[in-house]
Amino acid sequence: DGLVYYFLPQPDCNYIENAVQCAHEMRETMHEVSRAWKKRKNWLNELKLNIGLDEGEEWFGTYQTPTHLEFTVLGDTINRAARLSDYAQSGTVWVSKTMLSKLSSVERQSVHFGIRHTGEAGEEVLVPQSYALISNLLDLSQPQNIKFQDIAGMTVAEVFDVAGKAGNEEVGHG
Repeated sequence: DGLVYYFLPQPDCNYIENAVQCAHEMRETMHEVSRAWKKRKNWLNELKLNIGLDEGEEWFGTYQTPTHLEFTVLGDTINRAARLSDYAQSGTVWVSKTMLSKLSSVERQSVHFGIRHTGEAGEEVLVPQSYALISNLLDLSQPQNIKFQDIAGMTVAEVFDVAGKAGNEEVGHG
């Protein structure tokens, strides 16, 4: 159903860069898992993992149920990330502009992101290094899109690729 990762600030690394890199690696790993299962099980279906990334502050806490102690997280960030994950389709990674803007210009250069749209001739057009409002990407009057009303004003981009450091080597995943 869902999976949540939290990346907390650390003195020796950038937690936002780590989160974006992790999302990219999770997408690539899911492609590998899907290929392996299709081959092993002779499946025709493609396994996909849709990912939404946002940055902010949350409230962590616990509460007691009659049988156990329950851990929970509350806040707008988790709700926006979950809704963005719902928006993502076909194994894509979507990220808020708020989150990407917290990367340094050098860190942001390692992230290939942008917006895809349909051109006048029906072709797919990629506008790199750009963002769009959810309300400009969807027809919010359509019944299937009503659930995105709460993030309609969110500025986002799709993450296509990330180049990261592994030791001293430059590594890129496609």
